[in-house]
Amino acid sequence: MRFSVLTLNLWNISEPLAPRMAALEAGLKELRPDIVCLQEVATHPGTRQRQSAFAARTCGLPHAVDNDQLSILSRFPIERWQSVTLPKVPDDEPRQALLADMLIDGRPLLVVNTHLAWRLEWLAERKAQVDVVLAAIERHGPADATILCGDFNDDPDSPALRAVLDSGPGFRDAYAACRPADPGMTWSRQNPYVHPSTTRDQRVDYIFSAGAVTPRECSVVFARGDGLASDHYGVFCNFEFRAP
Repeated sequence: MRFSVLTLNLWNISEPLAPRMAALEAGLKELRPDIVCLQEVATHPGTRQRQSAFAARTCGLPHAVDNDQLSILSRFPIERWQSVTLPKVPDDEPRQALLADMLIDGRPLLVVNTHLAWRLEWLAERKAQVDVVLAAIERHGPADATILCGDFNDDPDSPALRAVLDSGPGFRDAYAACRPADPGMTWSRQNPYVHPSTTRDQRVDYIFSAGAVTPRECSVVFARGDGLASDHYGVFCNFEFRAP
């Protein structure tokens, strides 16, 4: 059984909003993801519709859970979900993780979406937040597989990311597994929406997988000039359940 996952930071309602939402709609219709993890989700000021509801309708995804600025959308039934508060960092907004259990052809899958503290120098703070996310995954209970997505605001060799890869579930960086020679930058100075103070490109958006799933194809998406939906590019990956 194969399924696809998209993670994307939506950059809330920052301008220019209309062309960004048009690019989001076009990209979602092209990708047709089965599971979508969104960060910086907001309510559209004109339609008063939550951006996650717009994305769900565009993709034809009937199941969704939301928590503040995080959303998980799914083609598959969501059995239960919970949110977890992450350690507060002074001068940063509250951060959380969203966990959702779903069934894919009878195979239990746990999907986790998060967004960590943003300043470059907050390495220890992001590591502390990841520790709470990993503890929540461990407490949540067993699943055949786990997908951990989000905007980690950190480099692949950072303490936070090393903690994910060294953790008990045995997470793999799906993009690195599929494209080991590609840096996969998702925060790029080539993106005109990126803040002009940016001094270097980074890979800060990730999909990790653990358990009985194998990443088959991964790509950086929403990265074309006419298809930019955010100041972040997205990550899209196809997975396959291994035989039980």
